[in-house]
Amino acid sequence: MLIITNMGPKPSAPFQGQFVRQQVDALASLQPGYHFMRWHTDSTLNRLLKYPVFLVDFLWRFILSRHKYQILHVHFFYPTIWLALLYKVLRNPAAKIMVTCHGSDIYKYQPPGFWYRWCASKVNHWIFTSDALKHRFCLPCPQNTVLSAGIADSYAAVPQLEFSNKSIDLLFVGSLDQNKGIDRLIALLPLLQQQKVVIAGAGPMHSQLTDAVRLYPNVRLAGPQSASELAGLYQQARCFISLSRHESFGLVMAEAMACFTPVVATFTDGARAQIREGENGYLVAQNSEQTPLNEQQLIAELHLALTRVWQLSSERYQQMQLAARASAEQCLVSGVAAKLIRLYQER
Repeated sequence: MLIITNMGPKPSAPFQGQFVRQQVDALASLQPGYHFMRWHTDSTLNRLLKYPVFLVDFLWRFILSRHKYQILHVHFFYPTIWLALLYKVLRNPAAKIMVTCHGSDIYKYQPPGFWYRWCASKVNHWIFTSDALKHRFCLPCPQNTVLSAGIADSYAAVPQLEFSNKSIDLLFVGSLDQNKGIDRLIALLPLLQQQKVVIAGAGPMHSQLTDAVRLYPNVRLAGPQSASELAGLYQQARCFISLSRHESFGLVMAEAMACFTPVVATFTDGARAQIREGENGYLVAQNSEQTPLNEQQLIAELHLALTRVWQLSSERYQQMQLAARASAEQCLVSGVAAKLIRLYQER
């Protein structure tokens, strides 16, 4: 079995694709092959040449290898699927192709073009990270499964802390970019001057965020964090916030909830799949034709939802913590790997 993904770490996103690596590690008993984008930087040269290098690396490591793979599991459908199709043509026509869609490989290709549709017709089994994402996929997919990419089991080892023992009022973890809502986070800061806020991550809006937080001594920029460091932050946070415009699942929300931390999130496919209103967190509607909420109104609604969490009684907050943890346990990578092994065996 060979896992193929175009995701890999780079300076602005040092943990990008980490969830695929976690799946590979969890599937270690199968001794899977693993091909990811090893040359991945923020330079213009990389943007121009990374896919040719990715292809050459694949040809050298797998097409010319003596080892033959029976199952090709593609993470992030397009254009990564072309490597799996090339492998079938050149090495093993009988190989089965499974694809895990992660969001933008569907969102950015609507309506799908000819080659996208042609490649999709060659897939044997589809995996979607949320039910809502599956319904956004407009092409036939008779063999499909809804399955989270999985979070590290280590998050489940974090003990529960009472509200009064937590030192962070609000935590954000993620890529510092427009889709993750960094502009929204900056707009929220004037309303959060009485709270301790921690922001962990890296990305293209880092300098803009750095300039903004200079006005707010209550805000700390933690930068990129390892899984163990993140677990400590999640544990200390009274509330986690997700501000994404589009999110197929949002593993950081599951990580936070695994550490007994309720979540306030903008309404996305991923947030809808995980957040149960008033039980493990709160959802805030975004701009749409159905809910014509402008950004100023959205910021006000987000602050209101955060205040609801901070004003919960100790007993009610603990109930929300336990509900958050229970909902996240199904996302642990060990459980995801067990389900994947069953899918591989069925192929």
